[in-house]
Amino acid sequence: MEFLRQVSVLLFIVGIFCDDGVLDIEFPSLSVNAPQNGDIILQSGYNLKDVYIRPGPGGTVLFGNEDIFKLIEVAKSLPPVWSKHAHMGFFGTFTGEQRINIKLEAEDPERTRLHFEVVSGDLPKGVTLNNATGYVTGIAPDVDDIFKFTIRAIDEHGKYADAIFKMETVAKDHCATNPCLHEGTCIDTRGWFNCSCTDRYGGPRCEFTCASQSLGVSDKHKIPDAQMSGYLTYSTYLESNGRYGSSGYGWVGSNANSWLQVDLGNLTKVYAVRNQGYSSSYYSTGYTLSISIDGTTFLPVNNTNGGKHTFHASTGNYQYSLPKPVDARFVRFHPTSYHTKPQLKVELYGCHYK
Repeated sequence: MEFLRQVSVLLFIVGIFCDDGVLDIEFPSLSVNAPQNGDIILQSGYNLKDVYIRPGPGGTVLFGNEDIFKLIEVAKSLPPVWSKHAHMGFFGTFTGEQRINIKLEAEDPERTRLHFEVVSGDLPKGVTLNNATGYVTGIAPDVDDIFKFTIRAIDEHGKYADAIFKMETVAKDHCATNPCLHEGTCIDTRGWFNCSCTDRYGGPRCEFTCASQSLGVSDKHKIPDAQMSGYLTYSTYLESNGRYGSSGYGWVGSNANSWLQVDLGNLTKVYAVRNQGYSSSYYSTGYTLSISIDGTTFLPVNNTNGGKHTFHASTGNYQYSLPKPVDARFVRFHPTSYHTKPQLKVELYGCHYK
């Protein structure tokens, strides 16, 4: 009965609004529902007539939850086009530490926004791709290498085009500017350089004279207290007080068998020595040196005649060059003459080996 009532209503509506075969429905919407197991058939006439579905301005046609217009748009769309870099495109050759800033040249025929991804291979370390803007930026690694990778340009419809690129990097010649001074020899290393200095010079660029370069005994940050030691130290006048420039007496030994030792931390070429006296009843008037590489076997520093070289000392401040530079890690100061007790505040000068 309900079905017959709906048919009657529909026939009534058709009868009211039919005009020359055109049906106009003035209600806000129209819903056509078939009964269970029923079909809805839209069929044009047999004389090559068409079926039209005309949504309003801005409207669309949905099939289930799918937008028919969108599907047609995607089906008709074209994939992106790489407009500048051909297949196996070459980004260029970049020197180590050179800045890279490359814009990928791809276009979408429908002018939609593109998204970029690296889908195979790897960009050089330190170089990245901005997926949204298509810029490849970074700093070229300081190595000799060739990098190959594939970048995909993807449009808003999911259609894509791939292109293969190549980038070459060449290690920078860090010695090209002759950075080593005083006839030092430059050795190019990966990412930097080392200078092999002549005997008289030291520093990263051979920039200073070894004979005047402090080895840091006066600075506990360079030579910690643990690297200052002694034998037969007197009372509380500790070895760590034996630094040049320290306040008070400095290091004080008990007798002529006492000595003060400095551990330079690594093998060093020592050129000169300085001692600072103290105006008191304790001060040295002479001392000798012995040196060691391993901290076990010590050899004396000799003069040109082959005997132990004695350095003068007093209550003042004295700096002396060694008879010839020596290689050492451990340096001992042996007071040979003194007033009341041997006393020392010392500094050493030279260049550390790398």
